[in-house]
Amino acid sequence: MDEIHDATSEIACDVLVIGGGTAGPMAALKAKLRNPKARVVLLEKANVKRSGAIAMGMDGLNNAVIPGYATPER
Repeated sequence: MDEIHDATSEIACDVLVIGGGTAGPMAALKAKLRNPKARVVLLEKANVKRSGAIAMGMDGLNNAVIPGYATPER
């Protein structure tokens, strides 16, 4: 029988964004831009290589929707 480990940790933050899909990183970025001193945490259920928009090859879309920040060359 597999052992069950109760691993917990506590991180203090001002804004917690749950989900690293297409909207999550944008929400976290917007929160940080609105208040640069805010402690913003983006919580994702899995490694970035296996989950969320980046795993789906959508990272270009996330960059492209930030006007004045991303360029096609970047």
